[in-house]
Amino acid sequence: MRKRLLGAVLLLATAPLLPAAAGIVETQLRGSWNASQENACIHVSIFFYLSDCSYARSRAEVAGQALPWVGPTVNPVYYAPGSPGASPDYVPVPGDDRIAPALGGVLRIDDRDTPDGGDDLLSGTLVVGPAARSVVANVNELAGGPAGRPPRAVISWSSLTHTLAPTAASSTTPNASGGFEYVIAAKGFPERLCLAAEPADCFPSARAPRTTDGQEGAGRWARPAAVGITRDAAMDGNAGARTEAVMADYRCVDNRGGITCPSHNVVWRNTEEPVPGARNLSEAPGFDNLLLRVNTDRHHRVLSVEAFWTQEYRIDAGPPGFQLAGGHDNSWQGGYFELEPAGEAAP
Repeated sequence: MRKRLLGAVLLLATAPLLPAAAGIVETQLRGSWNASQENACIHVSIFFYLSDCSYARSRAEVAGQALPWVGPTVNPVYYAPGSPGASPDYVPVPGDDRIAPALGGVLRIDDRDTPDGGDDLLSGTLVVGPAARSVVANVNELAGGPAGRPPRAVISWSSLTHTLAPTAASSTTPNASGGFEYVIAAKGFPERLCLAAEPADCFPSARAPRTTDGQEGAGRWARPAAVGITRDAAMDGNAGARTEAVMADYRCVDNRGGITCPSHNVVWRNTEEPVPGARNLSEAPGFDNLLLRVNTDRHHRVLSVEAFWTQEYRIDAGPPGFQLAGGHDNSWQGGYFELEPAGEAAP
């Protein structure tokens, strides 16, 4: 009898600690938003510059035409509101006064009162800013604007609040902290692209190729990722979560006398997200695709968050053979961010 009791004690002592059922646990988070710029893949790269700007080499050939891989290109840049860079007449250059906007928020883990991580739900809010987002609205229009420059808009806000509704993970794996690693990404969480010549400079990079570099941008990124970051099935099909978002103290100015604000699909407007599949001239600021990797401890407190995001849209341009059928999106803007607990976690 004593041997059986001793064996049971030893078994309990060496068994892994399972996350305790705790209802909804909320963790305050902090980080920085998206480096200081977004990267993008715009349809004009494919039909005009004959280059594949996808994240995961998803457009290697179009209409029988082989396309070299150049990877994501650079466009939107972030500045402090009221700074010199926050003018639509200013043309961004790497190393200028751009900023990585502040990022904070909260993430909630609802364990559904069970020890099974597979039924848990993730929800929360993210608050970005203040910031000003400077974006070229038609990268291929190199003439006709002020000093021959393309149309540029600057969208600014005091706070940009994203809301993530309760969302189930695509996969849940026990981790070394006694909690779980949750991944929201149908095809898995992507690796982060980095530049070939500067391995520490990673997506989204200020030194990514420009769309207008065309095929000359090949070789800037080290290699394509194994899986992509976009939701649309005609691009990567790596579906994640979505968010709704609203900007406080929204303002939009452009270098075309109000023509560009906010009537363009890369210029954010302060309004609700469209019904999926609906075509709109401009974008609401919510994420069309949010890929998350979240690690927790055994009490469901968040230890780390990694995330890719995209906004996806369609540009109807170019020869018919270069179009995606069925109204699918063919372009995206996006980025990456990380978060950590805002304060010391209890033991």
